[in-house]
Amino acid sequence: MFNKKKSNSKSNSSKSAPRKTSPPVTVSRNTPVPRPSAAKREVTHEMIAKRAYEIHISGKGSDAMGNWLRAERELRSV
Repeated sequence: MFNKKKSNSKSNSSKSAPRKTSPPVTVSRNTPVPRPSAAKREVTHEMIAKRAYEIHISGKGSDAMGNWLRAERELRSV
């Protein structure tokens, strides 16, 4: 009889009530995600020249100086 109770206790433990779990916690921010600063990204002369040329061939640019300044502004703001 002792063995019978022992085997019953094993079967009861495997059929225990399901555990209650708490809902997942969602973390929210009050501030915007910080963007990498422009100072950390090195913008080279070649990068500006390439972008100024892309602006020129797109037909949506202005003169050479305007394209250069626009390219520089675009690359440094990213």
